[in-house]
Amino acid sequence: MKRPNILFMMPDQLRADFVGCYGAEFARTPRLDELAKSATMFERCLSPNPICVPARASMMTGQSSLESGILVNDRWLRPDRRSCGIDTWPELLSEAGYATYGVGKMHFTPWDASEGFQTRIIAEDKRHIDLKDDYHEHLTAIGEQKRHGRDMAGYHDNGGACISPLSPKDYVDAWCADQAIDLLKTHDPTQPFAMMIGFPSPHCPYDPPAEIAALFDPQEMPASFPATHASETLRPWLVQNMKAPWADIDYSEFSTEQIAKVRAHYVALIYMLDRAVGRILDTLVETGVDDDTLIVFSSDHGDFVGDFGLVCKNFFMDGAVRVPMILRVPGRAAARRTDTVTLSDVYPTFLAAAGITLREGVTFRNLMTPPPATPRAICGATHRGFMIERDRMKLARYVGGLVTLYDMRADPQEQISLAENSAHFDLRQELEARLTDWQVGESLAAHNDKRTPPSGLGLSEEDRFSRGWQRVYPHNPNASGNP
Repeated sequence: MKRPNILFMMPDQLRADFVGCYGAEFARTPRLDELAKSATMFERCLSPNPICVPARASMMTGQSSLESGILVNDRWLRPDRRSCGIDTWPELLSEAGYATYGVGKMHFTPWDASEGFQTRIIAEDKRHIDLKDDYHEHLTAIGEQKRHGRDMAGYHDNGGACISPLSPKDYVDAWCADQAIDLLKTHDPTQPFAMMIGFPSPHCPYDPPAEIAALFDPQEMPASFPATHASETLRPWLVQNMKAPWADIDYSEFSTEQIAKVRAHYVALIYMLDRAVGRILDTLVETGVDDDTLIVFSSDHGDFVGDFGLVCKNFFMDGAVRVPMILRVPGRAAARRTDTVTLSDVYPTFLAAAGITLREGVTFRNLMTPPPATPRAICGATHRGFMIERDRMKLARYVGGLVTLYDMRADPQEQISLAENSAHFDLRQELEARLTDWQVGESLAAHNDKRTPPSGLGLSEEDRFSRGWQRVYPHNPNASGNP
């Protein structure tokens, strides 16, 4: 079987229910809707880590954030991870003969690290305006520059909704599409490619150009979900976090009018994203590789966009954790799946497509395989707490002691926590036990590099009981000589 090309398009901070094919009648996403009609569309995909860097590290390595230790944005993968048997999918695909391209935002540390991509063209996070990346060079060449949200019209007055002075063609997502298209047009067709395009939008600041913002009326946006006891308990931390210089905005008061404006600008950014995706899909057809390319469209996490009076992410409500997952496999008929999957499932999916054996210990699932016979438990972790969801029942435990339990079928707006409901005591106990099992297992896996097997790591029986034998560190279960 011929190995397919792989195209992975991943916008930043895109929640599923603001995309047309996921029920957002107010959105304008014709190209994504068209893609979904020819693909497998997963109705429920959860990011196990509703924070940029933890989600991306997990997606890149097949490790959970608890296993990698990356629970917050100021952490990254250990430099000696390959000595521990931990590889990124771009590394493995590169070694398997793929040409690998990373375009746009990756959120690596250092920001220009390759992490296995043979070619990187970089446009990093919209909040990191001081990075001298490739997009910075483009803006400099046209007499422009990156701007913080506070330096754009309307930022503080409209709760983060502002107007970019850039033209749509020079906006970052359009630029990323341009770079991807150039690579696709110049790629050697005799070699399979794997390309990841990290679009920086619709991440805040919510900053479409004026002519795009004008297309969306705040009054036509859906109402936000009401605040709850749980959201009000969590809210003070988020308000304080957004006051930091990286965001520099005070959400102590977040009016209905501001929320509507933010939502309209968020949808405007998604509209531009959809146009960029469409141009890339058209290029696959133009270059004759459309029928040979596996396509995945997903996101690292979502955005509350005013639900509960919140913005951005960090917590485990659906606005932050539910993301789109659209998978088009060459030669496979379109389908709609109702089983729950997770963003990090792309890791085994890409390896399977390339014919690469999955290393032992990866618990994520190949999206191309049939749904499991029994509902799958999806677990996640960040520096704010832990989550488990099984069969649409979602439990979260937060720093500070708050516990929530929601029936996502009966209560999709997460208004009534069942955590203290006696009728759901047994379910809560079962989910908490499963979550504890996962936490213990992943914590052990996080320290596999420190293993000291009684065999002495391949030493003879005579040597291992003698003085002076040298312990192998870090332990790599995939290395020769290791048990």
